[in-house]
Amino acid sequence: MTKYRRLGVQDHLDSPLICNRMQRETLETMWSVISERKPILLKYFERKAQLLGIEKMAWYDQLAPLPQASSGKDDLAYDEACDTIVKSFNEFSDHLGGFSEKALKEGWVEAEDRSGKRQGGFCTGLPAKQQSRIFMTYTGSADSMSTLAHELGHAYHSHVLRSQPYLLQFYPMNLAETASTFAEAVLGEKRLASAKSDGEKLGILNHMLSDAVAFMMNIHARFIFENKFHTERAEAELTSDRLTEIMLEAQKEAYCDAFDEWSNVFWISKLHFYITGLPFYNFPYTFGYLLSLGVYSTADEFGEKFPEKYRELLTATGCMNAEEAVQSSLGYDLTKPDFWNRSIDIVEQRVNEFLKVSDSMIG
Repeated sequence: MTKYRRLGVQDHLDSPLICNRMQRETLETMWSVISERKPILLKYFERKAQLLGIEKMAWYDQLAPLPQASSGKDDLAYDEACDTIVKSFNEFSDHLGGFSEKALKEGWVEAEDRSGKRQGGFCTGLPAKQQSRIFMTYTGSADSMSTLAHELGHAYHSHVLRSQPYLLQFYPMNLAETASTFAEAVLGEKRLASAKSDGEKLGILNHMLSDAVAFMMNIHARFIFENKFHTERAEAELTSDRLTEIMLEAQKEAYCDAFDEWSNVFWISKLHFYITGLPFYNFPYTFGYLLSLGVYSTADEFGEKFPEKYRELLTATGCMNAEEAVQSSLGYDLTKPDFWNRSIDIVEQRVNEFLKVSDSMIG
């Protein structure tokens, strides 16, 4: 905040907005549409509580597995997962599918599950070789397959930008998650369409909606908390009790007061609040998630031209602001509600499908 005063910026949001190459109006519109539409997720919470056999959800129930759900095969071979990803990507675009097949065959991915190696995934580019490397732990689960698709999406983003001048191959955090989340969505929709039972469908939809809750509610709570913290800290230091109060208020607002128990000390444990190199390490995740869904929703609109339009968008992320990148490739204005509503329409469709699939499972 001392640095901001020296720089003469408007407030504590100027710096993260500049870092993410986006306008304040876009951020305000995104949160406004989310606040208006997020109550659709309350139906998901109510049904999940019924499936868990409890009266009302608590904070710690968000990621609770559903006993009625199936994750499909628990011993999904790595080669089988790779084949599924490549086939799913090929149905969207030969360009994406061909790239992924090349990356997998040429050993760009280190996925061995071995002692001392943590789970998760990471992708880094090698611009001089016009390649990427993915480091992850594959555990034979559908979630691991989704992680691999996610990281291949990152690699594809770098692949599309490989012929651009070196300084135009880099994109901000809010645009970095677009290609990865999009690739995950392509695989997810394919898995949903080919699910062999209602239990498997329920598991896939539950995973998708858990993501929606994370991006539209959990991260919103983090943003509300951090925004309030900066505002109050400008006047005086905050006690731990006050930080806990702000966290509780933020969670209740972001989650539409849906739970009967909260995590008001979340501010202590969440690593993102303590990353000092990037201010407001929260809203870029929500932006990237909804941007990828919105992009996915335009597929029917552009038809056969969609894969080309998608590549145009990825190329633009290296040299344009977020609003210019979307406007020049897809023709949508991110400062207006329409695009964000398209994104949340997909979330609403998934909620309705979750309710439909689980109707007969309530005890």
